[in-house]
Amino acid sequence: MGFKNSLNNLGSSTGGTGTTTRSSTVFGRVVDIILDENHTEYLNKGGARSINGVFYKPLGGYKKELTPNALPFAQQSSSHIKTVPIIGEVVEIATMPNLASSTSERSNSKFYTRIVNTWNNANSSAYPDLANNPDTDITSGGTFKELSTVNPIRSTPGDVQIEGRQGQSLRFTGGKGSGNPWVDDENIGSPVTILSNGQSDTEEGFSTLGESIDEDNCSIYLVSNHQIPLTPASEKRDTFDENPEKSDQFKGSQIMLNAGRLYLNAKQADIQLSSIKSIGLNTEGSINIDGSSYLCLDAPKMYLGSKARTSSEGNREPVMLGNQTEAFLQNVLNLLEGMAKDMARAKTIKGHPIPSINKRGMQAQPVIRQLKNLINPSGTSQLKSKKVFTE
Repeated sequence: MGFKNSLNNLGSSTGGTGTTTRSSTVFGRVVDIILDENHTEYLNKGGARSINGVFYKPLGGYKKELTPNALPFAQQSSSHIKTVPIIGEVVEIATMPNLASSTSERSNSKFYTRIVNTWNNANSSAYPDLANNPDTDITSGGTFKELSTVNPIRSTPGDVQIEGRQGQSLRFTGGKGSGNPWVDDENIGSPVTILSNGQSDTEEGFSTLGESIDEDNCSIYLVSNHQIPLTPASEKRDTFDENPEKSDQFKGSQIMLNAGRLYLNAKQADIQLSSIKSIGLNTEGSINIDGSSYLCLDAPKMYLGSKARTSSEGNREPVMLGNQTEAFLQNVLNLLEGMAKDMARAKTIKGHPIPSINKRGMQAQPVIRQLKNLINPSGTSQLKSKKVFTE
């Protein structure tokens, strides 16, 4: 009750207008918000200039309930950084010049400048008027959901933080403290930027919570000299001669992205990946590469399978060249065809046929001709791939 009374005494009004404080501000409880052009008061309150503006009830005034359009109206004070209140929250309202006024004389308008921090929690600062309207719908008809498990982000000295109502956060940090377990005496003051969307599950939303790259729904970490304890989805590294440093062991300048799914799409040009040392792709499933034009792989040596890389030079199995292999086979088949013809005509010294050899020669000739039809050293054939080519 004491807290409620202290709120109601802030900016208390007489005659329904609100008494200004020394800083010419009043405090009002949000009753309605113009969010788009479909609001009934959109045109009456200035059209596009009214977007995100609020109808408010000055604290201590208007004991009876009024329709929103009978209440004072305040525009949003910033067009660049916007914090839209919810119904039931208390906002600070200041009188400022209205340079967009249609009259020739300078006029003033009401603008809300900030939301009063009631609960020190980003999700909701709503404090309904329990004395006059205890049934305030802070969900705006179900369009906003109050979440009891969204926690404030833990800070360290010097932090600059932006926190959303649903567990999103952007933190510029580098100080040492329990909110930054990756900062020690060696890297204190080194910059860290953390963009996190969705927090780890908690049973309450009041205690501070540090970001967790493993447990948060998705996040981006930009670090300069820090070890971030990311658990990789796959540890398979069989293609490396020297395995790269693990994700939780590398300490240096890096960008780390973690989410349930990563989708990179370049709708106009390229996606280029370049690295001084190596580029690793590893998964517990499959790696699939599709191209509508062609797929080209190039390196001084290319290995298919980890054993091809680790075996001794004499035990490695090279890939054969299709055209040259068929040219070799053609020479062999030409030689065999000549031998088969000679066998079909073979005779003894006395000029008698040799039935067993003659029969073998005649049987071999059509088979050899069929085999020769399978190859074409100078073009496409039934034996060579029409998709895969090598040097």
